[in-house]
Amino acid sequence: MRIHDRYILGGFWRNLIIGFIAFTVIYVTVDVSEKSDNYYDDKATLREVSSYYFYQLPWIILLTVPISVLLSTVFTLGRLSRENELTALVTAGMPLTRIARPILLSALLISLGSLVFSEFVVPFANRKAEKIMTVDIEGSRKKDSFKYRKNLHYQGENNRTWYAERYDIKLSVLLNVALHEHVDSKLVRRVDAKKAFWDGSKWVFMDGAVRDFLEAGETVTTFQRKEMPHLPERPEDIAKEEIIPEEMNFFELRNHIDKIRRGGGGIDKYLVDLYFKFSFPFTAFIFAVIGVALSSAKRKPSMATGFGLTLLISFMYYGILRVGQSLGHSGVLHPLLGAWMGNIVFIAIGAVLLWRANK
Repeated sequence: MRIHDRYILGGFWRNLIIGFIAFTVIYVTVDVSEKSDNYYDDKATLREVSSYYFYQLPWIILLTVPISVLLSTVFTLGRLSRENELTALVTAGMPLTRIARPILLSALLISLGSLVFSEFVVPFANRKAEKIMTVDIEGSRKKDSFKYRKNLHYQGENNRTWYAERYDIKLSVLLNVALHEHVDSKLVRRVDAKKAFWDGSKWVFMDGAVRDFLEAGETVTTFQRKEMPHLPERPEDIAKEEIIPEEMNFFELRNHIDKIRRGGGGIDKYLVDLYFKFSFPFTAFIFAVIGVALSSAKRKPSMATGFGLTLLISFMYYGILRVGQSLGHSGVLHPLLGAWMGNIVFIAIGAVLLWRANK
């Protein structure tokens, strides 16, 4: 590694650490301010709040690292530009891409590290943070939610959907339950019962009726007790809360998508979140490319200008990112395109800017 590479690399990592610490402090400060009333109402202790943010830290790192990379790139090359060191290197015949190679390689390594980090650390930490928030901090207000689930809706397998007015998690009892079975999108059977319970090996429905919807018409069969040994769903499956993609790694989310697909449910939303797990970590590299191009402008950027550019680009990126996700969730865009739309737009912008700057 040449001397100027080490010089640039040292400045980049120093600015990166400073930027990361600054953005993390800002994030936590704003979040605490927004939730302070809730913490007071829930009588949360300092230990509980500290533990919550400790486990939130991996998620905060994942969010703030791309912005920190952009800020560090702009500050590092902007300083070289202001002190005419960048001009001297270019005049010596060194192309801009070669000058910025240490930064671009570092950003690529950071992106790959973020991909691994988001797969093996972030989901576990998010689950712990959510548990601390719901059980330890909000436990006094939400303790009933760990015993019962109201207005249950569960997508089972083989085009089967469960509905229940109430589910007693401890006793594995469903009250006022309806079980719908579909073929494609057509309802072919409905089982209604006042109660359904798990007897240790199978579901048993009590005081209800089975409605079969045939071509010739509807048939109704009433029952006082009906055992349903063919149902594969178990109490622990139905007891699960709504899936939060941020609390699952790639393989867990993929398995969940396969289960929904077998059940005939919509999977576009979850596919967007699945592809997003690969698209977002590469934001750091894309931001580095844009930062290199902007820092090479003939007008030497000040630190204030660099900070302003960082915030502007970040807000634009996250705005386009959310638009892509929303369009993917709603089915307007293909899930893969919805998850990668922000990256596609900004890597195109970065490539054009870098090409022009390198001429």
